[in-house]
Amino acid sequence: MSLFVGAALVLSACGDANVDESGLVMGMFDNRYRPDDLVVSAGDTVEFPNEGNVDHNVIDVDGAFDSRIDYGGDHKPDETWTYTFTEPGTYNIYCSLHAVKNNNTGEWTGMVATITVEDTTEDTVQTP
Repeated sequence: MSLFVGAALVLSACGDANVDESGLVMGMFDNRYRPDDLVVSAGDTVEFPNEGNVDHNVIDVDGAFDSRIDYGGDHKPDETWTYTFTEPGTYNIYCSLHAVKNNNTGEWTGMVATITVEDTTEDTVQTP
């Protein structure tokens, strides 16, 4: 049993750096976020590590947050920015360095992603 636990610890220490136990990570890679669609609960904190070779940032289309303001500029490779989502809703994000806005439609393309924040305060009905 202790051999199994020891092996599990070694494997977890060697695991993928892109994954944490909570699963609340959206990596910034060269010209894309991964995953590009994430569902979290209100109150969750998401990590945005820059795992690419160039600078990136995280900006909400509707202005809820801009990582450049919170962080003091763009994120260099190996830097991580975190954000706690307190309000339920859909957050469409983009990197201002690697996304383009279509002036006719208002839609962003390129390095874009969606984060859906679910409301965890809704009452649920339990049946006996």
